[in-house]
Amino acid sequence: MSGSIPQKLWGGKIPAAFSLASYEVSSSKQPSPVYMMLPRSSYLSLFTSKMVEHFSHYMEEEKRGEVWFEFNGNPLRWHYPCGLLFDLHCDTASDLPWPITVHFQNFPQGELIRCNSEKEIQAHYMSVIKEADQLKHKGQVINGMRETQHDQLWHGVKMDNFDEFWSINKQFMSGFETTEYFRFIPLRVYFQNRIIQKLFKPSNNENLTLNEALTICLPSLFANDKTLPLKVKILTQGIEPPLTCSLQWLSENFSYADNFLHICVHQS
Repeated sequence: MSGSIPQKLWGGKIPAAFSLASYEVSSSKQPSPVYMMLPRSSYLSLFTSKMVEHFSHYMEEEKRGEVWFEFNGNPLRWHYPCGLLFDLHCDTASDLPWPITVHFQNFPQGELIRCNSEKEIQAHYMSVIKEADQLKHKGQVINGMRETQHDQLWHGVKMDNFDEFWSINKQFMSGFETTEYFRFIPLRVYFQNRIIQKLFKPSNNENLTLNEALTICLPSLFANDKTLPLKVKILTQGIEPPLTCSLQWLSENFSYADNFLHICVHQS
């Protein structure tokens, strides 16, 4: 897989600067930010321990609660991959390094799911990948794996080790039964605080393109609109793919580690 598209995308990192919320600082000295290169397929909550280690000396111990992250007033959903969060909320022209605010107080319970341990992150990741394989292969691949292979898959994501991850994940890239296509494409489209998920069966349309899929998901925006390129920006993995791309090819090459193709649509 040396030099493959999935490997190159895996190597893409997002520079980020984590700062403690100013109103939570109780020391006379303002803490310096934590600078990190975030893997696109990783999860913010995997870095919680680093935040606790760095910022806990600057705040009152009795006020330390569950860690959560925020950008521009938006609580960041830890169960989304880092790359998806960046594509949803940020502009590469103005938001690098990505300024993320770290909070230990006032957890926004109505907006975020609580995450108290790494096991919860792993459990969420495995539930999403099981959903993806149910769509791709009726769950035959994930159910045929040993528990140690599930653990290796997650360990590769956690440790940002592509080779360890891909040695297991490549099994999800085979076609369904005797075909060269997935049964359905695991696809989620994000538009104006909505998540749109529909069934796309590439074997019914071998030339199914991203444009056709988006037209079905967002007909009012994409149908019969020749000025579309001026109106919207489409992102996946930080890249603007051509609308003519095959959906099967995109799913094979641009899916995140959870095996979903996450497409962000921004309207200008």
